[in-house]
Amino acid sequence: MEPMITAGLDIGTTSISGLLYDLEKRTILHSLTEAQASLPFSLNQEWERLQDPELIVKQVEHILERLLAHQPEVAGIGLTGAMHGIVYLDKRGRATGPLYTWQDGRAGQLTRGTGSPTYAQQFSDLTGYTVAPGYGLATHYYNLCQQLVPEGAVGFCTIADYIVMRLVNVDIPLIDATQAAGIGGFSLRTGDFDRTAISMAGIDCSLLPQVVPSGSAIGSTSQGIPVYTSLGDNQASFLGSVPLPGETLLLNIGTGSQLSAWLPHCVNIPSAMEVRPFPGGGVLMVGAALSGGKSYALLEGFFRQLITAYTGEAPADVYSLMLRLLSEEVPGRGSIGLTVNTQFLGTRTDPEKRGSVEGITLENFTPGGLAHAFLQGMVDELYGFLADLEQQGAATFSRLIGSGNALRTNPVLCAKAEAAFGLPLELGEHAEEAALGAALCAAVGGGEISSFSEAGAYLKAEPS
Repeated sequence: MEPMITAGLDIGTTSISGLLYDLEKRTILHSLTEAQASLPFSLNQEWERLQDPELIVKQVEHILERLLAHQPEVAGIGLTGAMHGIVYLDKRGRATGPLYTWQDGRAGQLTRGTGSPTYAQQFSDLTGYTVAPGYGLATHYYNLCQQLVPEGAVGFCTIADYIVMRLVNVDIPLIDATQAAGIGGFSLRTGDFDRTAISMAGIDCSLLPQVVPSGSAIGSTSQGIPVYTSLGDNQASFLGSVPLPGETLLLNIGTGSQLSAWLPHCVNIPSAMEVRPFPGGGVLMVGAALSGGKSYALLEGFFRQLITAYTGEAPADVYSLMLRLLSEEVPGRGSIGLTVNTQFLGTRTDPEKRGSVEGITLENFTPGGLAHAFLQGMVDELYGFLADLEQQGAATFSRLIGSGNALRTNPVLCAKAEAAFGLPLELGEHAEEAALGAALCAAVGGGEISSFSEAGAYLKAEPS
């Protein structure tokens, strides 16, 4: 009997990960992560966030080659990647122009002068769908208005789905609902783009990719390995982290940060959270904090600049110093009253909102106090979404699972999360949650796992 092994690839904004997962042993056989090799394009505007899709293709192919050198007999390949961003395609299915990442801020620019709506707001008003800056359709709407759509573009898709196209050599993108919803203008009711609404913004809907079921086979590599349509990285992380979806909150703090919970359906109540389709049914309620781990990195940069200015040399490691400061400063004493609002990049619904430091006294304005207050602010922003879940009729959650490098490397942050949510924090069994979710998606697509609802049973080995 051949081993039940699938590969998962995660194309992130700052790094790319790949792994081989043994479904029978419930274990990762091999994994590797590389820093994203695609340097940003030369930027004409400070709010542009662009990458080179062809460099990303080459890097993914190299990672996959290294994985298959360890285990050539792979049943299938699943992919995931940073949601929302888009790549324009020509009629050959090749990228024409850059990858506009989810961090690109063009749709957050004002349509006219002070007091006018942003391009994202205008698109949302025209279509009736709330679409934030960074979402593919808002980005495309700006490019359309500014006559910046690349010449020869006949369509667009996400970077992960572009990688799928290149791996199996097809010229038409097929994407699943999790990625389509991340582009914007997606109807949960119909499971497809709302083309009637989108056309109200003057967009040619022939550019939209076709939506197919999650886990659909798109084609095979030159080695004959099936490749399946990609998942949005948020849904893939949930799939690769949470054994029991109905009773679990997933707290992810990395470059950005999110609080996610699966619900069997969505009650139609206004919410600060996003409602995202989940493979196999139900919805993922997601509260996204845009700054996330970048908030703590902001403080690290401040300390780094100060140390460099004082000593004349850039310090090798500031985070270990900050951990020491955290351990020396007892929260609730010296830092009492000091609060940090970590919305330094705004919010999905208010891109112009900014962070703040408040409650400064003569006693609490210390390096350790700031470190504690920044971490607490990161947790508080995510905890605020819990009230929205309760409005949706969510049952009481009994498990809190954490993922993301910020949680894995900072025990003080973990302790603050436990205190806020009133639950013990369980770090995910594997650090490469999204890539693991992609591997499980490939297993569902290939029939090695019977359904997405059964995927959680394959996350952990049985006790010996």
